Parts: sequence; structure tokens; C-alpha cells
Amino acid sequence: MPKPNQYTFSQGLADFIAELRLGSDKSPSTIENYYRDLLLFYRYLAGNDEAALLTSRKPELIAAQQELDAALPPIAVTDITHRDIKAFLLHCQDVRQNSKFALARKVSALKAFFAFLMQEEIIAVDPMEKVARPKVNPRDTLRKHLNRDDIDALFSHIQDQEQMSHRNMAIISLLLYGGLRISELINLKVTDIRFGENYIQVLHGKGNKQRLVPLPDKVMACLRSYLQHRSHPDAVYLFTNRQGGKLSRSSAYYIVKQLIREVGLDSALSPHNLRHTCATLLLEAGIDLRYIQEFLGHADISTTQIYTHVSRAKLREVLEESDPFDLD
Repeated sequence: MPKPNQYTFSQGLADFIAELRLGSDKSPSTIENYYRDLLLFYRYLAGNDEAALLTSRKPELIAAQQELDAALPPIAVTDITHRDIKAFLLHCQDVRQNSKFALARKVSALKAFFAFLMQEEIIAVDPMEKVARPKVNPRDTLRKHLNRDDIDALFSHIQDQEQMSHRNMAIISLLLYGGLRISELINLKVTDIRFGENYIQVLHGKGNKQRLVPLPDKVMACLRSYLQHRSHPDAVYLFTNRQGGKLSRSSAYYIVKQLIREVGLDSALSPHNLRHTCATLLLEAGIDLRYIQEFLGHADISTTQIYTHVSRAKLREVLEESDPFDLD
């Protein structure tokens, strides 16, 4: 390990992420978010926060971003103060227009990073001790969602597409009616689909826990149609890139964002807002929060944390009776 005054932020970031991947119970999605937030902080410190480029997830721009990152000047972690961190958070709030939820996530990433540096005795003072975490109302994360007209417009647009309509229909259906996270979507394998039972098997969260997600008949029909038309019929993963490998997270994100822009919906909407829309539709249908929690594989779907086990058979029965997605 280099001396503290020679230990740079880029070294710390690489060591921290490696430590998380090897020895923590953080999910791959959380680790990736930590990496992105800390890299953004590094870019800010280096005076290279070009928002138009840095917020892009276009696959063709990733290489350019990585090239710029490699050229960032070295910054000693011992030179970073709480004032730098507070200034960064203000910048994210005022310039980048981050929500309280996004700011809270950045604070969590920074706290974990500097705690790691303290543990490794790289720094003697934790600058995060003087940085408060924004108070977030869990309900805030559910406010942005699509209404029925938005949903109809989105699906109508996909049906009118000449290329990739089957793939896009399958992606949007799984996010919107299956409540999948983008990381769960790209990790789906063809063998995870159980057509005879109208379920998909999803690995999620810390430790790759498994849940079975029941889906309406029309969504299963979308999946069948997509499988009949996809470019790589023998591929293991359900959604693939041009070479037949697993579709990347950034590519899936870009596909959804592009569809949202093409329809003319709120540009702030993201794939995760489709998951929020799924939760909202279920809530509006009067489905008990315990069932929604089981359906989404989420322990904090509301302000109350509910850890009650619900049988999959009962969940299926409730969904069939209420028809929350109004697909008939």
C-alpha cells in the first residue's frame, strides 16, 4: 500500500470497488451506482464535470468517457476536505438538478468510500463526519410514474416501429408489468421463463436471492413473439447485443430512455420509473402492500418495512382477481 500522501483518488476508487466486489454483501447494482457516483465526484474535483457527456449512457460514448477519465489529474485523498464534498453536493443539487434521493445515494457512496480509507489507515480524519445525509421521504421515489395515457402511447409507438419492436415490447412489458429492475432484466436467461406457469424466475439484491414473478398472459405472449424473432435464437440470455452476448446495463438503459424521448414523455423518466409505475398500478388496484413487496422483491416499497412471507400461489390468485394492469 502506498504512503497516504501518495495515495490518489483513482487508486482509492479501484481498491474500494474491488473490496466491495470481493468482501461485501452489496448487490452488483449498488456497487455500480457507488462507482458512478464516486467517479462523478472525482471528475468534479478535477474540474471536468461536463454534464452533457457525463450523464449519457449511450454505448458509443462510453469509450470516450473512459478516455477522459484516464486523463484526469491525480488527486491525493488526504487533500479532500468536507468543504469539497459539500460543494460537490451543492453542485449536484443546483447544477445537475439531482433529487434528494439521488443526493442521499451519493452521500452513502462517499460515506462508504471514506470509511474504507479510514479502515485502511490511508486518512486520519473522515471528512464525511461533517456532512449530513439529506432526509428522504420514501414516497418521493414513487411520485414519477406513467399514467394510463402514457402507457398506451408508449406501447402504440413500439407497435409502429419497423425494427426491434418485438424486443422493445418485451423489455417495456417486463419493466412495466413485471416491475423488474434494469439489472434483473439484463440478467434474465431464456431458461428463467416458465411459459406453462406464467412465471419468470428473477435473481435480485444481495446474495442473488430468487423470486418468481407472475406475469399476465399478454406479457408472456410478448416474450414468445420476441423469442421467435430475435437475431440470436440460441443465445443464453434473453436480451442480447449485436454479437449475441448479454445486453449491457447501459445499452438497456439507453433503449428505454430513447423510447421515452421518442414518445415525448417527461425526459426525466428512467427505466426505474417503469418499476414505480408497476407499484402504483398495484396500489391503485387495492392490492395489499405485502403482496406488492413480494411481487417486486423489495423490502421498502412504502414507508413501512414489511418482511412478511406471502405464498406465490396467493400472489398469483390476487393478481388474477384484480387485473391491476387492465390488459383484458
